[in-house]
Amino acid sequence: MAVKPTDIDPATPYIGLEHMPRKSIALAEWGRAESAESGKSEFHTGEILFGKLRPYFHKVGVAPTDGVCSTDIVVVVPKEELWFGVVLGHTSSDEFIEYTNASSAGTRMPRTSWTDMARFPLVVPPIALASAFTDQVRPAIDRIASSVHENRTLANVRDSLLPALVSGGSRLGS
Repeated sequence: MAVKPTDIDPATPYIGLEHMPRKSIALAEWGRAESAESGKSEFHTGEILFGKLRPYFHKVGVAPTDGVCSTDIVVVVPKEELWFGVVLGHTSSDEFIEYTNASSAGTRMPRTSWTDMARFPLVVPPIALASAFTDQVRPAIDRIASSVHENRTLANVRDSLLPALVSGGSRLGS
């Protein structure tokens, strides 16, 4: 869903292409929407984010938090949760990346579109199999998101304690 900059709380998590690592569905970095000057796309925890600018960079991840993202990112949401594993598997596959790259428009800054992405041919498994696959994948994705948040919390604690320890203002132990 598109969001106008005036409707975005400055503290809202913001994910741009610069925050998305290559070939990793774990999104551990994000900024804040405080400097949003143009429209953004809204996303929710657990939704798939696909970098449509220069798709050959293979920037696909699962949102660890609610927030907004660059319009150079497509928010992919399966119609039903039971398809999550299948959709994630396809959108993060090398074959899908190659397909989106081949169908991209532009030479210097190629972009794919949802229209092109939706044309990707795929075999649809039986519903029971898709559901069982999602039942296996979703807990792993939830653990990744939990680890991301824990690591960010630990990094914040480290960053707040380290200057005091280095300056001698605080000591560990006795």
